[in-house]
Amino acid sequence: MNLVEVEDFDYLIVDISNWIKDGNYYKVYLERVFWILLTYVEHIHFCIKESYLDEFMQWFPDIFEEIDIDRFYGKNEGFQDNDNEKIDILGYIIPDKVYVYDRIQITENFDKKKIMSISELIDKHEGIFLQYDIEKIEKKLTEEKIEFVDISSLVQVIQLRSDILLQAELLFLQISSVYCNKFCIKRDCVSILEEKIPYMFMELVPIKKELAEEVIEVDVCENDLNTEIICRIADEINDALKGHDDFKTDFKRNLLKYSFLNNMGDRKIFSIIICGESGIGKTEFAKIVSEKMFPQEELIKINFGNYSTEGVLNSLIGSPLGYVGSEEGGELINKIKKSKSRVILIDEFEKATPSVYNFFYELLEDGIFTDRHGEKHDLNGYIIVFTSNMSQDIYQRHIPDSLKSRFDMVYYFVDVPKSEKEVFIKNSALELIEKLEHHFCKRINFEHIKDDLERLVIYNNLRDIKRKVEDIVFSAFFREDN
Repeated sequence: MNLVEVEDFDYLIVDISNWIKDGNYYKVYLERVFWILLTYVEHIHFCIKESYLDEFMQWFPDIFEEIDIDRFYGKNEGFQDNDNEKIDILGYIIPDKVYVYDRIQITENFDKKKIMSISELIDKHEGIFLQYDIEKIEKKLTEEKIEFVDISSLVQVIQLRSDILLQAELLFLQISSVYCNKFCIKRDCVSILEEKIPYMFMELVPIKKELAEEVIEVDVCENDLNTEIICRIADEINDALKGHDDFKTDFKRNLLKYSFLNNMGDRKIFSIIICGESGIGKTEFAKIVSEKMFPQEELIKINFGNYSTEGVLNSLIGSPLGYVGSEEGGELINKIKKSKSRVILIDEFEKATPSVYNFFYELLEDGIFTDRHGEKHDLNGYIIVFTSNMSQDIYQRHIPDSLKSRFDMVYYFVDVPKSEKEVFIKNSALELIEKLEHHFCKRINFEHIKDDLERLVIYNNLRDIKRKVEDIVFSAFFREDN
C-alpha cells in the first residue's frame, strides 16, 4: 500500500464484499488497509453487498459509524458525495471482458492449442493460498502464444471455497497486467462468476463472435423500436412453425403491440398459454421463438411433470432459509442466471398447484418475483410460453379467472392441416436425405419413397410423423439397391 500513488484511489468506490466473504483470514490485514486508505485518501468510498453488512459491522465496529452508511447505494441513479456532486468511478478494471463458450470448435484460424487452462499456470494450491510465479506465467503464455486462458476450473473451485476468492481476483488481475491475453469460461460457470466476482468482468462475449462468427440477438424491448425488424422476426418464427395460421396472425400482432407497451413501461412480460394434444407444435413454438430471438442461447425450460405435487414452488424458486437445499436455489432462478435467452417455456402447466398459480399471477402482473431468500428478480422483457394438454373445458374449470386474465394470448392448438403436413413430411425427408449424403456419400432417390411418405398424412402428432419419416428414409438407405 505504501508503494501505491494515493491519487490512484481518489474518487474510487471499492467493493469489499469478497473480503468479508473470504472469511476471517484477512481481518488484521484489512484493518491495516482501511486505516491507510481512510487516512491518506481524501475521497474514497467503499461498497458491500447488503447481506454482508451486519457481519462486516461485527468484525470492524470502529471503522464506520452508522451515519456513514448509505443503504440506498445502487438503488438510485448515480452516487452522491458529501458535496452533492456526482462521483464518476475513474478506476480501470482489467480485464473487462470474458469470452463464453458452450464447446470449443476448431476452425481454420483457431485450434485448441491457443487455449490454456488456468490450472496449468498455478504451481500449487495449498490451504487458502494459490501459489504461482507471475514471471513464469508471463513467459509460458508468451512462448506458447496462448490466446485464451480458460478460468472455468478455478471458478468452479471458488463456488465451494469462498476463502480463496480474493486470491482468485488477484490472480486474474496479475495475469492481465503482464500479458495481453483473453479469459474464457464455459457457459455453465458464468452464473458463478457473476455472483462471486461481479465487478471483475464487465462484458460477456460469445467466443464464436471473437472467432469471426457474429451472433445477432433480437431484442423486441430495446429503446429504439424498429417495427420492420420486429415484424421480420415474427415472420421468421411463423414460417418455422407448421400450421396454426390464426395463431400466427395473432402472435405477430401481439408481439408488435407488446414491444411498444413494454417500451412505454406499461407491460413487462408477454405471456402465451397454448393447450392441445401432444406433438402438434406447442413446445416447438417456444423453441423457435428462443432460437430466432436469442441464437446461441439455451431455451429456459421448466417442466412441471418433473415435480411432485408437494413443494412445487420450492423447486421453482428455492426453499426458505434453513430448509434442506435452500442454498441451491430454485430451477427457474438457476436457469435464468445460466441463459441469456429471455424466452421461458413452462411445460405441463396443468400439473401446477394453487401456490404456483398465485406465483404466476403476481409475476405476470408485476414482472418481478421475490425468491425465498428475499432477493428480487426482474423479468422485464421476457416472453413466457405456457403449454398444457388440457382440453378447452378443463382449462376453463381448472385455471383461476384471476390468472386467465393475465395471459396475453390463450390458444388451443388443433391438428395441422393436411397440406401443412405434406410440406412438413417432404421437407423432413429431403433434409435427412441431404445429411446422409453429406456424411456417408450415399444418395437416396426421393421418388422411390415418395408413396410411403404420402401415407403419413393420416397421423396428427408431428413428432410421430418425423420418426416415421426417419424410418422410411433409413429403410431405403440400408437397402443395397440404393
